[in-house]
Amino acid sequence: MDDERANDDRPTVGTDWRTAGPEIRLTDADAAEPVRETTPSDAQAGANFVVFEPGWLPDDCEMSETTIRPEQPPGRPEGLDAADIGQTPHSEGNPSAVRTVVAGEGRELRIKQFCYDWAPPAASVAPLWGTEDPTPVDAGDAVGFLGTDYKDNRGACVQRRRTQVEVSVLAGAFDDDELAGLLDGLEPAVDSDSGGRGATPIRQIPFHRLSYWARYRCAAVGVPHGLWAHGIARPYDESVPCSPVALRDAEPRLLVPSGDGPGAAYALDSAVTFPEHDAVEAVYRHEGNESDHLWITAAAPESDLGPEVPPEPADQPAETRETVDLRGERVHYAALTEAAGAWEAVWTEGGVTYAVVAGASRYLDGAAFRRLVDGLEPV
Repeated sequence: MDDERANDDRPTVGTDWRTAGPEIRLTDADAAEPVRETTPSDAQAGANFVVFEPGWLPDDCEMSETTIRPEQPPGRPEGLDAADIGQTPHSEGNPSAVRTVVAGEGRELRIKQFCYDWAPPAASVAPLWGTEDPTPVDAGDAVGFLGTDYKDNRGACVQRRRTQVEVSVLAGAFDDDELAGLLDGLEPAVDSDSGGRGATPIRQIPFHRLSYWARYRCAAVGVPHGLWAHGIARPYDESVPCSPVALRDAEPRLLVPSGDGPGAAYALDSAVTFPEHDAVEAVYRHEGNESDHLWITAAAPESDLGPEVPPEPADQPAETRETVDLRGERVHYAALTEAAGAWEAVWTEGGVTYAVVAGASRYLDGAAFRRLVDGLEPV
């Protein structure tokens, strides 16, 4: 928090993500901060994610406005409507987001960015959920998708360096090449994503330390997890951070990528245990781009956090859903697209239910993902 903000005579509620704590709540409507205008580079200082800006726009287009919804503690004090601070009425949470409007001749779209920390980003197409045949496209060093979003607008999305970027056409039309070009040209808004002088860069901070819901011990909203129907919403309000050393003793025993094959390129980002749900979760990131992710969950048979086995299909069309022989078990495998992902595997082994979710990637295909699953080994 800078000196100017510290000397401000408005009520202080700990809006900076570094000062968040499980006991902090928004209880005074006068302390709430509304959405404010900013620039992508200025927005980075208060965001718990790497902020991007377009490196390419169609000739007739320009960024007309960028706003930030500042992070604030959970709470809906009397006299405060969620819309007053740009938040959803479906949750008590008040996470941060950055919104940029791109306008051209008779057309307009918005780019929304935030830390997707509710669950694995659903098959890499969360805002396009339900699209019959989402189109994978190159997006820098990652894979993005084009489709129809939850507002029935033409949309696009990608996750870059753990930042969820969602594009929605608000007026007029943008063709697929333009939407793909926009995703492909995204660049970090500042050279350093530290979010503050002398601070550790955002990309070096473990995912679960950035998670709004874990930091404030706030119940997350329920969202789709992937191509198979998973368990309950991630109870990060009940989670316990787990170090790599402690992970070896966590129960149920987690399976992790081996040092050989396609799993060797994934490094541990962070891990948590869910003591009340007899489950363990770890997130891995591909070292090639710090974007592509693996979510691995181990749950006891009676846990409500793991998927049922056999799992039910989620309500998202997929190129593949089948049962395959891996690890000496019958593994339920799904792929949004075989070539670009996302991919999932669910099975029971040694009395533990496992779920592995891999986001879309240039480094994998369906065959490589199945080899990765086959090569998982006890932590």
